[in-house]
Amino acid sequence: MSKPEFETYRCRADDDGLRIERVLARRLDLNPDRVGKLLRQKRIWRAGDLIHLERGDMLRSGDLLELREADLSQPKPPPQANRKIRLKILHEDEAMIVINKAARRVVHPGPQHSNDSILNGLIAAYPELIELGEERGYGLVHRLDKDTSGVLVVARTAESYDAIRAAFAAREVEKRYAALVRGTPPDAEGTIDTEIDDKEAITKCRLDEQRGPVAKLTLWPKTGRTHQLRIHLAGIDCPVLADTRYGTGLDDITARLFLKRQALHAESIELTHPSSGARVSWEAPWPGDLRKAWQRATKAFTS
Repeated sequence: MSKPEFETYRCRADDDGLRIERVLARRLDLNPDRVGKLLRQKRIWRAGDLIHLERGDMLRSGDLLELREADLSQPKPPPQANRKIRLKILHEDEAMIVINKAARRVVHPGPQHSNDSILNGLIAAYPELIELGEERGYGLVHRLDKDTSGVLVVARTAESYDAIRAAFAAREVEKRYAALVRGTPPDAEGTIDTEIDDKEAITKCRLDEQRGPVAKLTLWPKTGRTHQLRIHLAGIDCPVLADTRYGTGLDDITARLFLKRQALHAESIELTHPSSGARVSWEAPWPGDLRKAWQRATKAFTS
């Protein structure tokens, strides 16, 4: 594998606010797959920081990026099991597990969450996931943001993991989300096809109901870009409520709705079962905090 063409890179003024993977790919002409691998290997650091940069991290003008050698002297230990992490199981069989992820819980261990992620709880309940290794994400075939709740699929075998990942790549997995947003979409039903980091990104969107400045939407992402729904909704001036990165965060509306996390929920997923070949689907009910926020919107913004 060829060595990347940089050791350090000083971010320019027009890099300000861009995501790390976009800068590496566009400014340094690195292949996106190579960029992803460098980030997964934790080889890109911001000078002066004590932690590596991850996919989705925003850069600032003047940041100095450093490429560091991978530490191959010691194998990375697998995530620790943590039986205190409660999991809401929607389905399990010999091939896969489906859970209803709670909001405010990260999916993968990280510098600030080494032992309190969803994966730590999964390994405690299903220790065979360790055998899948880091290269197969210990079974995690996709991810949800920390503050997004809802359906999350986990493979229990290498064969299942490879089959489900291939289905995602072929766009054969159907996902449906619900969101509370600030504003009104330009069309009651339509498609958002704005590129993200120079890659195709498509989201189907439907306005279900409007209550004053708050709208309830149903979303069907047709591609799987990082933060796709949040970016697309912000791009049509309908940011997800309480979205601190792409929206207005905890503002006057979220205060009136007692909403403390971004109002995005993965309602359902449909895919071909990796063992039986049957088309299967699961749903996660609308969570209590979002249901109550919508009820409060009725009282606050309708007469």
